[in-house]
Amino acid sequence: MNPFHVVKSSWKPGETREVEASRIERQVNIEYDSYRRVYIADGHEWIIVGQVAREGGKKFYVLECTE
Repeated sequence: MNPFHVVKSSWKPGETREVEASRIERQVNIEYDSYRRVYIADGHEWIIVGQVAREGGKKFYVLECTE
């Protein structure tokens, strides 16, 4: 399952989404550009702007589209 699969099919800079932390940490269907410090997924660049804890102890990162 794609961790970035969301009903929404297009993203604009400034929009956010939540992704389970374990999927980002394992880089499942996402790349990390350490030089620019951005994640690349779905043809867009993303930065982590926060994190959320959900029931059951799962952690999610809040990603913001930058490009």
